[in-house]
Amino acid sequence: MQFIFLGPPGAGKGTQASILADRWQVPHISTGDILRAAIAGKTSLGIQARTHVEAGELVPDILIMALIRERFEAPDMKQGWILDGFPRTLAQAQALDKLLTRFRQPHPQTIYFEVSTENLANRTLARGRQDDTAATIRRRLAVYQADTTPLIDFYEKRECLINIDGNRSPEAVTQILQASLPVYQSSRLARV
Repeated sequence: MQFIFLGPPGAGKGTQASILADRWQVPHISTGDILRAAIAGKTSLGIQARTHVEAGELVPDILIMALIRERFEAPDMKQGWILDGFPRTLAQAQALDKLLTRFRQPHPQTIYFEVSTENLANRTLARGRQDDTAATIRRRLAVYQADTTPLIDFYEKRECLINIDGNRSPEAVTQILQASLPVYQSSRLARV
């Protein structure tokens, strides 16, 4: 079971990835968490990424791919995973395809969380992170629209995209996901 959770900042990807990763006992891979840890740890990649994060820009693909490649080398990735916040660009999606081929893993199911701009701004500000200012949020959404929206077409053409209404409560979104994802249904049937 491999999933990509796709959507703008504040769409609820991380919340849902945490819930489902816990239920399925698979890793929840958040590029945001990986980046924040690298920045806080003042690693070489973290120092390079900090400037981009503070400006509300996407971190360059070469830095993100180095972090993702490291994570895919871990033994726990063989049983499945949920990617949260990656890929964000077509170039990253293509690099992920190559990485999956290298690790002999199938293409993942992609879940797209559709959320209104107003809800996105409110949710992001409510998190209270230091880098979540109104100006940074506007910049992130603009970058998202320009760079990430084309991924919707990319995964639709592969016929592996499921659209989810992310404007609902987290509990309602979890229920929708559980009803929509075949892996959950088959794992639930196996437990009955």
